Formats: sequence, C-alpha cells, structure tokens
Amino acid sequence: MEINRVQVTQHELEEIFDLERDVAPKLKRIEELKQSVKALLLAKMPVELGRFDAMLVKLPGRHVPWRLGFIEHLGLKLAEEFKRRFPVQMRFDVRVEEHAVLPLWNTGGSTSGNTGAS
Repeated sequence: MEINRVQVTQHELEEIFDLERDVAPKLKRIEELKQSVKALLLAKMPVELGRFDAMLVKLPGRHVPWRLGFIEHLGLKLAEEFKRRFPVQMRFDVRVEEHAVLPLWNTGGSTSGNTGAS
C-alpha cells in the first residue's frame, strides 16, 4: 500500500519564478519613483493637485543590536534608562493615495482626455 505524498509541484515553482521575473522590474521602478518623490517631499516641494496625493510616512527606529546582550547582562530596567539617552532616528517612506475624481460639471475640465461628443 503506497502512501500519497504531497509535494511541491514544478507548476507551482514555475509560476512563482515567472511572476517574480515579471514583477521585479516593476518593483524596481516603484522604488526609483518613490525615492524621487521622497526627495521632493523632504525638500518641501508641493504635490500637484489632482486625483492622487503623496505624503511622507514617518518610520521611527533605533539601532538595537546591542539591546538583547545589554538586557541579558544588566537587566531590562537599566536598558530602558540607557535607551533614553539616544534619540529616535526617523526614516521616511512615501504613501500614495487615490482621491475620488470630482464630477466634470464641478471643475469644468476633464480628468484624462475628452470623452464628450463633438
């Protein structure tokens, strides 16, 4: 009597590989665009009015590789007191949001090309 073995199929692996290959250039382009937008936002440049908006997202953090050893040898209470001596480092990321499109009668313009009859 043979036991059915569950295994990872070549089809699944091929699909993962193909999707990663298709997505990689797009992820690279997204990162390039985000870095460009982040630089502009950090320089306090305005965002063009329209359907989309961009804002900086603050990501606070501290360098903590030393923390576990510190806690292990000196205790959590002393580690917390020592941590207060070092400022939080802020990193930023970009978040893009889509806004609802205003009705054309409200602005008198169009959002992406003329769709009206002539």
